[in-house]
Amino acid sequence: MSRRLVRGRIVRIVSPSTVVINLGSENDIGPQTEFRILGQAEEITDPQTGATLGRITVVKGRVRAAQVYDKFTVATSKWTSTSIGPSLDWLGGLARSLYQEEKTAHGEDLTVDPKTLQPWKAASETPVSVGDAVDAFVEVPATPDTPAGPSAKQPSR
Repeated sequence: MSRRLVRGRIVRIVSPSTVVINLGSENDIGPQTEFRILGQAEEITDPQTGATLGRITVVKGRVRAAQVYDKFTVATSKWTSTSIGPSLDWLGGLARSLYQEEKTAHGEDLTVDPKTLQPWKAASETPVSVGDAVDAFVEVPATPDTPAGPSAKQPSR
């Protein structure tokens, strides 16, 4: 299997946690595909020299496919990851598996001077909107006429 990047956009916002994306099974979207909702690229400037250092695209949020259709996907920002692990119940010599919810938080805030904060516009000022760009990496089986390896595929308009 190989992975490739697909790009699309939000075409409808159903609720604060549910959006519709113009990519579907025809674009190799699967039931667990995760999308990044992308903000507009923002220019980064050196405050001392005024030189433009480059541009950065901020991720506004992430959603996961909940229902996949041929040409679109209903995706949600709320989901639970589960993993199968061994049970702690060995009573009577019987071992069985149980589903355990995986909830992990990483990292901590840095100590900073609040006056120096310059939050990314896409994350702090601009809400998720119809027309926002999205992207996702999808698994695609290699076929004789499709070389293995990453490639970009644009959605049909």
